[in-house]
Amino acid sequence: MTSRFNTVLSAVLVLGCTGTSPETEGATDDTLPASAAGVVFGQAPAAAGGIPSVVMLSPASGEDNSAPVFDPNPMIDQFGLVFSPSILLIGMGQSVTFTNSESLAHNVNLRQIATDAMVLNVDTDPTESAQYTFDESGGYDVRCDVHPGMTAFVFASPTPYTVFANLDGEFTLSDVPPGSYTLTVWSTDEALNSERTVEVGEGRTELDAGPVS
Repeated sequence: MTSRFNTVLSAVLVLGCTGTSPETEGATDDTLPASAAGVVFGQAPAAAGGIPSVVMLSPASGEDNSAPVFDPNPMIDQFGLVFSPSILLIGMGQSVTFTNSESLAHNVNLRQIATDAMVLNVDTDPTESAQYTFDESGGYDVRCDVHPGMTAFVFASPTPYTVFANLDGEFTLSDVPPGSYTLTVWSTDEALNSERTVEVGEGRTELDAGPVS
């Protein structure tokens, strides 16, 4: 598949649908160990334009929100003419540091996908860095104006119960307490976006995260 997001596609193959462990693979609901409690899985829309779907669960008011936190110090480096990592999931309000670890001058051109607004455009000479705080949720396209082949993708989520689906749309979220949630699916194809209320039970919960008909 040829796309300006080829590096993102490669990363999704590694990051998407990572919730299955050797202990749970092939097990049935009756035989899953206690550690499998709170596993949510299902099918979301496939990647659109080389960008994976994002699945988010927002707890209802008053529900438990004691989820694992995102990386407290997210960073994207420029090295070997690529952004690394080329796909990054962060919490809304977090700051990302963009570094340059090689001897070439680079640039960080950051655009909000929903509005196509450029929110950051700064040169990063060797050993220099830039920082941006993602105060608005959603997807962001990262490019280097000096080297057009360099691309990356950042998604800022308002809830820690968030995961990238894989290229086919399969996803797994672990450690989700039982309760009521708003299921939100984000895609670069707006026709595939959806939102609905779901119930998450104990053990394994399967959700259909496709478009609402």
